[in-house]
Amino acid sequence: MASGRPAKVDHVRVAFLAEIDRAMALVKAIKALPVKVRPSTKPGLHPKHANQVIGLAFMGLIATWEEFLEQTLVRYLTGAETDTGYKLHLKAGKANTIAHASELLSLDPNYNPNKSYLKMTNPQWVGKLADFYFSNHPYGCLGNQTQLLRHASTIRNRVAHDSTKCKADFKATAIFFLQPANNQLTQGYGPAALLEETVQRHFDQQAVQQRKTHLVAYVDLFRSLANQIVP
Repeated sequence: MASGRPAKVDHVRVAFLAEIDRAMALVKAIKALPVKVRPSTKPGLHPKHANQVIGLAFMGLIATWEEFLEQTLVRYLTGAETDTGYKLHLKAGKANTIAHASELLSLDPNYNPNKSYLKMTNPQWVGKLADFYFSNHPYGCLGNQTQLLRHASTIRNRVAHDSTKCKADFKATAIFFLQPANNQLTQGYGPAALLEETVQRHFDQQAVQQRKTHLVAYVDLFRSLANQIVP
C-alpha cells in the first residue's frame, strides 16, 4: 500500500466469509461419505478420520478469524474506510502503511512480522487495543461474546495439541456447553463430537430452537461479528 493512500477493508470480510463457506463445504462433503469401520469395506471413511477433518476445518476457521481481526485492525489504522464510507476515528495520526500499522498494534518498536505475531486470540485484548487507538470502533461486539470466543480457541487448541492442559481445558469447555451428569464425558470424547453436538445453551435462542450444531452456531456467530466489524 502506498503511503497516504488508505487501504481497502471490505475485501478482508469477503475473503473471511468465503473461507467460512469453504470450511463448511468441506465438512458437508466429509459427512456425505459412507461410514467405513472395517478397512476391507469400500468405499467409505472411518469415523475417526472424518472427525479429524471436521476438527481441522474448525482449526482453520479460527486461524482465519484471527487473521480477519488483524487485517481489519491494521487497515483501519491506516485510515481505511468501507465501500459504504464507514471508517474509524483515530485518536492520533494514522499509520503510513500496513506494516507501520502492525508495528503500532504490536506496541513493540522492534516488531518483526517474520518472528512475532499480533495476539488476536484474546477478544478482551483486541477490544482494549481498539480502545487505545480509536475513539469509536466496532470491536465492542466482541465483548458480549468473550466466553464463546475463548471456548472456540480451546476447541481449536485441543485439535492442534494433545497436551494434558489442552485436554483439561477442552473437557471444561465441553462441560460448559453440555453440562453432562456428574460432569462426566464419554471416553475419547473429542472436538468433532462437541462441534457436531446440538446446541443446548449459551448461544442465542435461535440456535437452540433450530437445533443447530455447535459448529453451525459458531459459523453464524463469526459471520455476524465480521459483518459488524466491517459493515
